Amino acid sequence: MRTDELVELIALDAVSEGRLAPRVLATGLGLLALSGAVVIGILGIRVDLMQAMVDPVTVMKWLIPLALMAVAGFGAIRLTHPERSMPLTARVVIGGIVLAMTGWWAIRAFAVPPAQVMPRAVGDTALACLVSITVISTPALAGALSLLRRGASTSPVASGALAGLAVSGAATAIYALHCDEDAPLFFILWYGLGMGLVTAAGAVAGRRWLRW
Repeated sequence: MRTDELVELIALDAVSEGRLAPRVLATGLGLLALSGAVVIGILGIRVDLMQAMVDPVTVMKWLIPLALMAVAGFGAIRLTHPERSMPLTARVVIGGIVLAMTGWWAIRAFAVPPAQVMPRAVGDTALACLVSITVISTPALAGALSLLRRGASTSPVASGALAGLAVSGAATAIYALHCDEDAPLFFILWYGLGMGLVTAAGAVAGRRWLRW
Protein backbone atom coordinates (compact mmCIF):
# COMPACT_ATOMS: atom_id res chain seq x y z
CA MET A 1 0.00 0.00 0.00
CA ARG A 2 1.31 3.43 -0.94
CA THR A 3 1.84 6.07 1.74
CA ASP A 4 -0.82 8.38 0.30
CA GLU A 5 -3.38 5.56 0.40
CA LEU A 6 -2.50 4.82 4.03
CA VAL A 7 -2.89 8.49 4.97
CA GLU A 8 -6.29 8.59 3.27
CA LEU A 9 -7.48 5.50 5.12
CA ILE A 10 -6.34 6.87 8.48
CA ALA A 11 -8.03 10.19 7.80
CA LEU A 12 -11.28 8.44 6.87
CA ASP A 13 -11.08 6.31 9.99
CA ALA A 14 -10.64 9.40 12.16
CA VAL A 15 -13.72 10.96 10.59
CA SER A 16 -15.73 7.78 11.16
CA GLU A 17 -15.00 7.98 14.89
CA GLY A 18 -16.43 11.50 15.04
CA ARG A 19 -14.81 14.89 15.25
CA LEU A 20 -11.90 14.99 17.66
CA ALA A 21 -11.99 18.69 18.45
CA PRO A 22 -15.04 18.71 20.76
CA ARG A 23 -13.77 15.70 22.68
CA VAL A 24 -10.25 17.07 23.07
CA LEU A 25 -11.61 20.43 24.22
CA ALA A 26 -14.10 18.89 26.65
CA THR A 27 -11.52 16.53 28.13
CA GLY A 28 -8.79 19.14 28.38
CA LEU A 29 -10.98 21.85 29.87
CA GLY A 30 -12.66 19.42 32.25
CA LEU A 31 -9.36 18.12 33.61
CA LEU A 32 -7.94 21.65 33.81
CA ALA A 33 -10.99 22.75 35.81
CA LEU A 34 -10.61 19.80 38.16
CA SER A 35 -6.88 20.09 38.81
CA GLY A 36 -7.10 23.88 38.87
CA ALA A 37 -9.86 23.77 41.47
CA VAL A 38 -7.72 21.52 43.67
CA VAL A 39 -4.63 23.73 43.42
CA ILE A 40 -6.53 27.00 43.86
CA GLY A 41 -8.50 25.43 46.68
CA ILE A 42 -5.22 24.77 48.48
CA LEU A 43 -3.47 28.05 47.63
CA GLY A 44 -6.46 30.37 47.62
CA ILE A 45 -7.39 33.28 45.34
CA ARG A 46 -5.57 36.59 45.69
CA VAL A 47 -7.63 39.06 47.68
CA ASP A 48 -7.31 41.91 45.16
CA LEU A 49 -8.21 39.86 42.08
CA MET A 50 -10.73 42.31 40.63
CA GLN A 51 -8.35 45.26 40.91
CA ALA A 52 -5.56 43.21 39.36
CA MET A 53 -7.68 42.28 36.36
CA VAL A 54 -8.20 45.91 35.38
CA ASP A 55 -4.55 46.88 35.69
CA PRO A 56 -3.07 47.09 32.15
CA VAL A 57 0.17 45.37 33.19
CA THR A 58 -1.17 42.75 35.57
CA VAL A 59 -3.94 41.68 33.20
CA MET A 60 -1.23 40.39 30.87
CA LYS A 61 -0.79 37.51 33.33
CA TRP A 62 -4.08 36.20 31.91
CA LEU A 63 -4.21 37.58 28.37
CA ILE A 64 -0.85 36.23 27.21
CA PRO A 65 -1.26 32.63 28.45
CA LEU A 66 -4.84 32.47 27.17
CA ALA A 67 -3.78 33.76 23.76
CA LEU A 68 -1.11 31.05 23.58
CA MET A 69 -3.66 28.47 24.71
CA ALA A 70 -6.08 29.41 21.93
CA VAL A 71 -3.52 29.46 19.12
CA ALA A 72 -1.68 26.32 20.25
CA GLY A 73 -4.92 24.42 20.81
CA PHE A 74 -6.07 25.27 17.31
CA GLY A 75 -2.75 24.11 15.92
CA ALA A 76 -2.80 20.81 17.83
CA ILE A 77 -6.30 19.99 16.57
CA ARG A 78 -5.43 20.95 13.01
CA LEU A 79 -2.41 18.64 12.97
CA THR A 80 -4.60 15.60 13.70
CA HIS A 81 -5.41 15.67 9.98
CA PRO A 82 -2.47 14.27 7.98
CA GLU A 83 -3.18 16.51 5.02
CA ARG A 84 -2.93 19.69 7.09
CA SER A 85 -0.04 21.65 8.56
CA MET A 86 0.12 24.34 11.19
CA PRO A 87 -0.95 27.68 9.66
CA LEU A 88 1.74 30.28 9.17
CA THR A 89 -0.42 32.77 11.06
CA ALA A 90 -0.36 30.58 14.18
CA ARG A 91 3.41 30.22 13.98
CA VAL A 92 3.80 33.98 13.62
CA VAL A 93 1.49 34.67 16.56
CA ILE A 94 3.28 32.25 18.90
CA GLY A 95 6.73 33.41 17.80
CA GLY A 96 5.66 37.04 18.03
CA ILE A 97 4.38 36.62 21.58
CA VAL A 98 7.61 34.91 22.66
CA LEU A 99 9.74 37.65 21.10
CA ALA A 100 7.56 40.42 22.53
CA MET A 101 7.72 38.96 26.03
CA THR A 102 11.49 38.53 25.78
CA GLY A 103 11.82 42.15 24.70
CA TRP A 104 9.50 43.35 27.45
CA TRP A 105 11.50 41.46 30.06
CA ALA A 106 14.77 42.95 28.77
CA ILE A 107 13.34 46.48 28.78
CA ARG A 108 12.16 46.05 32.36
CA ALA A 109 15.52 44.62 33.40
CA PHE A 110 17.39 47.61 31.98
CA ALA A 111 14.92 50.01 33.62
CA VAL A 112 15.84 49.04 37.19
CA PRO A 113 19.18 49.18 39.04
CA PRO A 114 21.25 46.05 38.34
CA ALA A 115 21.17 45.03 42.00
CA GLN A 116 17.36 44.82 41.87
CA VAL A 117 16.98 42.71 38.74
CA MET A 118 17.48 39.28 40.31
CA PRO A 119 15.44 39.93 43.48
CA ARG A 120 12.50 41.15 41.37
CA ALA A 121 12.87 38.33 38.87
CA VAL A 122 13.14 35.55 41.46
CA GLY A 123 10.46 36.91 43.75
CA ASP A 124 9.19 34.79 46.64
CA THR A 125 7.15 32.10 44.90
CA ALA A 126 9.15 30.94 41.88
CA LEU A 127 9.15 27.27 42.88
CA ALA A 128 5.45 27.31 43.77
CA CYS A 129 4.77 28.87 40.37
CA LEU A 130 6.59 26.14 38.44
CA VAL A 131 5.13 23.31 40.50
CA SER A 132 1.57 24.65 40.32
CA ILE A 133 1.60 25.16 36.55
CA THR A 134 2.99 21.67 36.07
CA VAL A 135 0.51 20.02 38.45
CA ILE A 136 -2.48 21.78 36.89
CA SER A 137 -1.29 20.94 33.36
CA THR A 138 -0.36 17.28 33.73
CA PRO A 139 -3.81 15.60 33.81
CA ALA A 140 -5.08 17.71 30.92
CA LEU A 141 -1.97 17.03 28.84
CA ALA A 142 -2.29 13.29 29.39
CA GLY A 143 -5.98 13.38 28.49
CA ALA A 144 -5.42 15.50 25.40
CA LEU A 145 -2.61 13.29 24.12
CA SER A 146 -4.68 10.14 24.63
CA LEU A 147 -7.33 11.59 22.33
CA LEU A 148 -4.91 13.11 19.84
CA ARG A 149 -3.58 9.58 19.26
CA ARG A 150 -6.83 8.90 17.41
CA GLY A 151 -5.80 11.46 14.82
CA ALA A 152 -3.13 11.05 12.18
CA SER A 153 -0.58 13.76 12.76
CA THR A 154 2.45 13.63 10.50
CA SER A 155 4.28 15.91 12.97
CA PRO A 156 3.97 14.13 16.34
CA VAL A 157 6.57 16.28 18.09
CA ALA A 158 4.86 19.50 17.01
CA SER A 159 1.45 18.09 17.93
CA GLY A 160 2.64 17.16 21.41
CA ALA A 161 4.37 20.50 21.91
CA LEU A 162 1.28 22.43 20.86
CA ALA A 163 -0.89 20.36 23.19
CA GLY A 164 1.54 21.09 26.01
CA LEU A 165 1.55 24.81 25.24
CA ALA A 166 -2.24 24.91 25.08
CA VAL A 167 -2.85 23.20 28.42
CA SER A 168 -0.02 25.05 30.17
CA GLY A 169 -1.36 28.37 28.90
CA ALA A 170 -4.70 27.59 30.52
CA ALA A 171 -2.98 26.27 33.66
CA THR A 172 -0.93 29.47 33.94
CA ALA A 173 -4.05 31.61 33.71
CA ILE A 174 -5.61 29.52 36.47
CA TYR A 175 -2.54 29.82 38.69
CA ALA A 176 -2.54 33.59 38.12
CA LEU A 177 -5.81 33.73 40.08
CA HIS A 178 -3.65 33.03 43.14
CA CYS A 179 -0.32 34.63 42.24
CA ASP A 180 0.10 38.19 43.51
CA GLU A 181 3.63 38.72 42.17
CA ASP A 182 2.82 41.27 39.49
CA ALA A 183 6.28 42.41 38.42
CA PRO A 184 6.80 41.60 34.72
CA LEU A 185 10.35 40.55 35.57
CA PHE A 186 8.81 37.77 37.65
CA PHE A 187 5.79 36.56 35.72
CA ILE A 188 7.32 36.74 32.25
CA LEU A 189 10.25 34.62 33.44
CA TRP A 190 8.51 32.04 35.62
CA TYR A 191 5.24 31.76 33.74
CA GLY A 192 7.30 31.38 30.59
CA LEU A 193 9.49 28.69 32.15
CA GLY A 194 6.44 26.85 33.46
CA MET A 195 4.79 26.82 30.05
CA GLY A 196 8.10 25.93 28.43
CA LEU A 197 8.57 22.87 30.64
CA VAL A 198 5.09 21.54 29.89
CA THR A 199 5.52 22.29 26.19
CA ALA A 200 8.79 20.35 26.16
CA ALA A 201 7.13 17.46 28.01
CA GLY A 202 4.37 17.46 25.41
CA ALA A 203 6.91 17.35 22.60
CA VAL A 204 8.70 14.38 24.15
CA ALA A 205 5.43 12.58 24.83
CA GLY A 206 4.18 13.35 21.33
CA ARG A 207 7.28 11.87 19.76
CA ARG A 208 6.60 8.65 21.61
CA TRP A 209 2.81 8.38 21.63
CA LEU A 210 1.57 10.23 18.54
CA ARG A 211 3.63 8.39 15.93
CA TRP A 212 1.84 6.13 13.48
